[in-house]
Amino acid sequence: MKPVLLDMVWPAIFVSETFWHFWFLIIGTIVIETFVIKYFLKYSWKKSIIVSIVGNCASGIVGTFVMTFAMLFWHLVADTLIFRATFNVFNWVATFVIMCLGSVYIETYTIKILYKEKIKRLFLPMLVGNFLSYLFIAYYMLVNHKINL
Repeated sequence: MKPVLLDMVWPAIFVSETFWHFWFLIIGTIVIETFVIKYFLKYSWKKSIIVSIVGNCASGIVGTFVMTFAMLFWHLVADTLIFRATFNVFNWVATFVIMCLGSVYIETYTIKILYKEKIKRLFLPMLVGNFLSYLFIAYYMLVNHKINL
């Protein structure tokens, strides 16, 4: 029997790695989301900060791993049936969109459970904060040639 080398990479690994490389980005995300939460939800500053921290902790701990492997499923399906190329432009965009929305849902549901808020009320503030974070990561990856378009 011959040994088989299972060496595979998909774009979500690069995005997740960038999160760990830019761990300080979470501070910026918390600040951005705190202002967005304060503006949209009219919470006090203290509650806005706590909501942002709790949501980002849940997203950071659970989301980074769950979304990375959810994206593996995406690539197993999309690359096999449609694209036949893991690192094409469409897959890079899909990676950022799916991972961002996944983070938004994790944060939104965490806050919904803890604070008994409606998802409709929470979704936009979480989306804005996460979008800005993912936008920074995409910019960094483009500038540093980790994404080849």
